[in-house]
Amino acid sequence: MVHYSFLAKNLYYCTRFGLGFDMSLVIEKREAVQKRRYFGQPLKRMEDPRLVSGQGRYLDDIKLPGMVYASFVRSSYAHALIKKIDKSEALKLPGVLAIFTGGDLADVKDLPTVEESEEAKSTPRPALVIDEARYQGEAIAVVIAKDPYTAEDAAELVQVEYEPLPVVLDVEEAMKPTSPKAHSYVKDNIAYHSVYEAGDIETAFKNADRVITLELVNQRVAPVPLEPRGVLASYDSGSQILTVWVSSQDPHGLRDAVADILGLPQSRVRVIAPDVGGAFGSKISVYPEDVVVCYAAIKLGRPVKWVEKRRENLLTTTHGRGQKQHIEVAVKKDGRILGLKIKIISDSGAYNTPGALDNPTMTTLMAPGVYDIKAYRVEMFSVLTNKVPQDAYRGAGRPEAAYLIERTMNVVARELGLDPVEVRRVNYIKKELFPFKTITGLTYDSADYESNLNKALEVSNYWTLREEQRRARKQGRLVGIGVSTYTEICGFGPSFAQTAAITVTSSGNVIVTIGGHPHGQGHYTPIAQLVADEFGIELERISVRDGDTELLPWSSFTAGSRSAALTGSAAVICARKIKRKMTKIAQKLLGVDGELVFENGYIQAVNDPEKKISFDAVAQAAYQPSKLPEGVEPTLFEYTAFVPPNYLFPYGTHIAVVEVDRETGELKLLKYFAVDDIGRVINPLVVEGQVHGGVAQGVGQALLEEVVYDSNGQLLTSNLGDYLIPTSDVIPEIVWERTETPSDSNPLGVKGVGEAGTIGSTPTIVNAVEDALSPYSVTIDRMPLKAEYIRWLIKNAEERKISST
Repeated sequence: MVHYSFLAKNLYYCTRFGLGFDMSLVIEKREAVQKRRYFGQPLKRMEDPRLVSGQGRYLDDIKLPGMVYASFVRSSYAHALIKKIDKSEALKLPGVLAIFTGGDLADVKDLPTVEESEEAKSTPRPALVIDEARYQGEAIAVVIAKDPYTAEDAAELVQVEYEPLPVVLDVEEAMKPTSPKAHSYVKDNIAYHSVYEAGDIETAFKNADRVITLELVNQRVAPVPLEPRGVLASYDSGSQILTVWVSSQDPHGLRDAVADILGLPQSRVRVIAPDVGGAFGSKISVYPEDVVVCYAAIKLGRPVKWVEKRRENLLTTTHGRGQKQHIEVAVKKDGRILGLKIKIISDSGAYNTPGALDNPTMTTLMAPGVYDIKAYRVEMFSVLTNKVPQDAYRGAGRPEAAYLIERTMNVVARELGLDPVEVRRVNYIKKELFPFKTITGLTYDSADYESNLNKALEVSNYWTLREEQRRARKQGRLVGIGVSTYTEICGFGPSFAQTAAITVTSSGNVIVTIGGHPHGQGHYTPIAQLVADEFGIELERISVRDGDTELLPWSSFTAGSRSAALTGSAAVICARKIKRKMTKIAQKLLGVDGELVFENGYIQAVNDPEKKISFDAVAQAAYQPSKLPEGVEPTLFEYTAFVPPNYLFPYGTHIAVVEVDRETGELKLLKYFAVDDIGRVINPLVVEGQVHGGVAQGVGQALLEEVVYDSNGQLLTSNLGDYLIPTSDVIPEIVWERTETPSDSNPLGVKGVGEAGTIGSTPTIVNAVEDALSPYSVTIDRMPLKAEYIRWLIKNAEERKISST
C-alpha cells in the first residue's frame, strides 16, 4: 500500500486545478522587488515596543463582566474504566455553579480524528470521556465556579471510581498481538500502516559493497511555550453569537471545528486569538478544553475562562517527535548510497489524530533529504499507546527525517573511514538537476547544496577546526565536530491557501489584515515592509491586523514556515490589485495614458517624471465618485487567497563543535555555525532571530529534553525542574550566514525559516558528540545526551576493550 496522506492530495489538487487567480499579479520581476526600499532591510520589529513594555494582551489578561472559571477533573490513571463520578461534595462548595461530565455532553460531537480506512484505525475522541480514560490527565469532568481557586478546590472534591486497565507505553511492545490494548475495544494498537517503495531496491542492495544498519530513537518532547493554552468563551443569547478568545495558531480552523462539534452555524461563532506567547505547533488543533468551555458558556449564559497550569501543559498538551527508526543503507566503498530501507514506528499516543499521522508521513517523504537516492523503501507504523496524543512540534516530522538521514550519513562515513563532508558531497543532488523530482514524488524547486556546504566550511574554518581537534586529541581531550546538511518541506502548500486583505483609506493610510496569526515570529514588520514597498510609501503608514475571524472570511493555520511566502504573497497580490485601480485613477487625474510608478509617496509617469500626483491625493479621489474613471467603483479594498503551486524546500548546512569530559560524561557545546538557504530574505534581523530560537530548541532535544513516564503511564517529567529546557548557559554564540536560491513558487522568491534551526541542529550536535567519542567507536542511538548516558557509552567501550585483550 502506498501512503502520501494529505500531501498527495495537495499535489493532485495543484496539478489538476492550478492556482485560480490572475498570474500577472504574481509574475513580476523579482529584481525590482529586491531593489525596493524596505525589502531585505534588518528593521527592528514594529510590535516589540508594545510587547516589551508590558502592553501585550494575552488570553489571561482578558476579563469580562460576570466571568466565571473552569477547572478540569482529570484521569489519575493512564488507562482505566470510569465506573462512577460523584459530584455531590464538590457541588456543596460555595461558589460552585455547575459540574459537567461526559454524559452531559452526549449531543456534542467527538473531536476530529483520522477516519476509518483500509490503512487507518478510527479512534473516537469525546470532549469529556464517559466510560474509559486512555491517558493520564484526560479530561473527565469540568467544574465551573465564581473564581479559579474555588473551581480548583471543587475539582479535587469530585470523586471518580476507576477500574484500572493494563497500560501499553512502548511502541514496539504495543505492536505485539499479545500486548495490552490502548483502547479496550480495538483488536490491536496499529493506528496506521503503510508501505511505499520506489526504484529497484533489490538490485541496489545486491550491488552494494556494504549494507550498514542503524537503529535510532527520536524521543518524545514537549513544546513548552512560554504561555500555556487557554480559552475564554462568551455567548450572547440575543444575537446567538458565541465569541471565543483562545491562545491559538489557527483561529479560523478552531471556529470551524467548534461550530461543527457543537452544531452551530459558522456565522454564529467568532474566534479571536489575542497576543499568543509561543506555540511551536501545540496550538494548531482543537482540544477538549476548547469545546467544553464553549459548551459551558452556552449552557450557563456567562463568560467562562480556563487557563492551563504548567503541569497541565506538560501532562495534556500534545507532545512531539516520538519515533523509532530502523535503517538499512546500501553503499559503495566511496560512500555513494545505492538504496535506503527504513521502518518508522511512530508513537501516536492515545488517539489517531490527524497531527499524529501527519508527523511520520512527513518523515517518510523527507527521509532521503538532500541526497540523490535511486531506490527507497519505507514501512510506516503509527501505534496507539496510553500517552497524551502526539501532534506538531516545530518541524513536525521533518526534524525526524533530517535526524534519520544525517545520522545515517555520519555512520556511513565512519564505517567506511571517510570524511563526513565528502560522503555528503558525493551524494548531493547536483545543482543542474533542479527542479528535481525526488524518489518520494516531491519536486524540489531550487537548490545548490554544494555551494551552501562550501560556505559553511568557509564560515566555520572547518579544516582549521579539524587541525585543532587533532591537537586536542593528542592532549587527551574529547573534542568533536558535527556536520549536517538538511532540507525540509514547508510552505504548505497546494490547497492550503493563506489570505490577506488591504484597505487604503481616504487619507492614504494602509490597513493590512492577514489570516496568519503570529505567536512570536514577528509577522507584522515583514508584511509592512512588503506592502510599503509595493505602494512606495513610508513604513509607518502601514498597520497590520490579524487574529479575528470577523476580519477575514477564511484562512489557514500559521505553521510550517509559511507566513512570509504565503501571507506575504497574499498581501503583495492585494497591493498589486489596488495599484491597478489607483493607476487608472491617477492616469485620469494626470491626463496620461502611459505606465506609472509608485515611489516616495507619489504616483508618477515613467516617461515624464514631472507628471506626478501624491499617493494621498489618489487615495482621496478613490472615495469621490465624481473623480473616478468610467467603470471604476469607489473605495480601495482587495482580498486575496494565495494558493502556491508547490511546496517550499529551504535547506542549509550546520556545523557544531563540542567537548566531552571523559570522566563525568558532561559535554559542552563550544561553537555553532548555521548557513541556511531560505530564498530571498525580507528582514534578516527577524530571520536570524528565528534561526537562533530554532537552534536552541534543537539543542534542547539533543541534550536535555525528554518526556518520561513510569511503567504505569504516570508522567514523571511533570514540571520544569524535571523536564529540562535549555538556558542561556547551554547555548553558545551562533554564527549565522546564508546563501540564496530563490523559489519560483511565490512572487517574493522566499522559502521559509521558522523551523530551519530546529531541523538542522539536532543531528549536527549528536554527530559532533559521536565524533568526540570516536576513539571509543560508539554509535549514539538515542537522545537526550545526558551525562549519565555519555558516561555509560564510554564505560561500556572501555570494558569491551579490556575484555578483548
